Amino acid sequence: GFLPLIDENDNNEVVILNVLSGLVVSIISIFGILTATETAIKAEYASLLLIGITHLFISAVCIWDLSETSLGWFSALVCLIAAALGVYYIIGGRLMLGVLWLVWMLIWLAYFVSRSLDILKTPSNWVIMLEGALALCVEGVLLLTGITAL
Repeated sequence: GFLPLIDENDNNEVVILNVLSGLVVSIISIFGILTATETAIKAEYASLLLIGITHLFISAVCIWDLSETSLGWFSALVCLIAAALGVYYIIGGRLMLGVLWLVWMLIWLAYFVSRSLDILKTPSNWVIMLEGALALCVEGVLLLTGITAL
């Protein structure tokens, strides 16, 4: 999903990946919200919906050649929510999940800075790509090795 950040890319490749991942995460999140019995579990699914909607938003920007400014302002809102979730999970004793949300917060912050404020676009793109890839790799390794269940 990072290819739209590279200016030379025509974005056709990432539309499919972003639509698929956005739909999968959104559908699972909505199903979880509707079927979960505990409020805390519903809240976790609702927070994951932010990720699905972000992927779908990026797809819409690519498909319809929309202005990225709206994606930046959306990212600012999600950045604030991710910061609150990160702090909430850390205070609640779920350190890894809290740190993961804070890492994602920085990615949404970089989208906001580069897309809405139109500053540091190239450095922000690299931050988004490298931090996103690193976060996914670390999270995957921790989950696969059983070190953490988030």
